[in-house]
Amino acid sequence: MSEFPKKPDRPELYRFKLQLTVGRGGTGTVYRALDPETGETVALKLFRANFFRNKLHLRDLQKSAKKFKKLSHPNLVKIHELISGDEGEVLVQEFVDGPDLQWYLSKRPWNLHELLVIIVQICNGLGYLHDQGLMHHDLKPGNVLFTRKGQAKLCDFSLGGTGLLTELFDAGRAEQITPMYVAPEVIQKKRATKLSDMYSLGAMMYLMFTRRLPFEVDSLPKLYHCHLHDKPLHPTIAHDKCPHYLGDVIMRLLEKDPKKRFQDCDLLRISLSDIGRQRI
Repeated sequence: MSEFPKKPDRPELYRFKLQLTVGRGGTGTVYRALDPETGETVALKLFRANFFRNKLHLRDLQKSAKKFKKLSHPNLVKIHELISGDEGEVLVQEFVDGPDLQWYLSKRPWNLHELLVIIVQICNGLGYLHDQGLMHHDLKPGNVLFTRKGQAKLCDFSLGGTGLLTELFDAGRAEQITPMYVAPEVIQKKRATKLSDMYSLGAMMYLMFTRRLPFEVDSLPKLYHCHLHDKPLHPTIAHDKCPHYLGDVIMRLLEKDPKKRFQDCDLLRISLSDIGRQRI
């Protein structure tokens, strides 16, 4: 059983009244809190003291937070502000009152209709980000949250900036599952683009529709080699309920060459709608 949620380790953080500790990971601790100025329930992410290696990384976060404050979309978690001070760096964002996609995949039975509804919502949020000239950089099940009404919302998009991407491959970083979804060009330390997000989306879809990762290996070097050189099993072989055409869509997203992937979320949504008409 998960240790969260649990009582917070302090009563307040800056002006906020802490209600619960809802999670803790490699980047820091997340609290549910009350903003006394607005009466709104919010989520606070308090970054670990050693998360930022230098001022450049912190500046990346500050720039990203300013950009993302301006965004508004039903499938994105709303960013309110970033606070820096004696109590640490705290990201204030919309509180989402349901579980994440990782929980869904571990608890819910395989259901094509539900999975297609979820992935279309993810496409909507990701497409909006890309239309603004921005990227997510860290698509994975833990960064897809659900409201209690079943609305999917992307979170933790680009908050580290591109300067933090190389740290995905730092052996000193704990609890790192992100490389399971990272694009080959990012491993090669080439410039990440929205097509890198499309690869990560493909890896996540592979897990959603097969309940297994594209590459199940026991070390990071082997994983990087697979991302760079190997093809995963076709999803239809990995899970017999996955429609063949949907498997083809996922395999196209996982192409090593970015030019061979779906070039945007609109094209992907069209293909997904074709599956829906055929099967539902």
